[in-house]
Amino acid sequence: MIDKKFLTADFRELPYWWDKAPLTPECVNELPAIADVAVVGSGFSGLMAALTLARAGKSVVVIDSENCGYGASRRNA
Repeated sequence: MIDKKFLTADFRELPYWWDKAPLTPECVNELPAIADVAVVGSGFSGLMAALTLARAGKSVVVIDSENCGYGASRRNA
């Protein structure tokens, strides 16, 4: 348990980027039938790999057991 006296008044447990790009039920539950590449893990490395591949014209799906950015990358940043 985190002692609240060590946190700033505006501390939030959710990542700030979810404010600008909230998850929708479609992106959570709908997987394409086919993709060029499947990236497992949505930390910094997985999302950067997916972005690079998408910019190169590949069809990419990112799969994670949690919401994007939930894991170690978000906590280590």
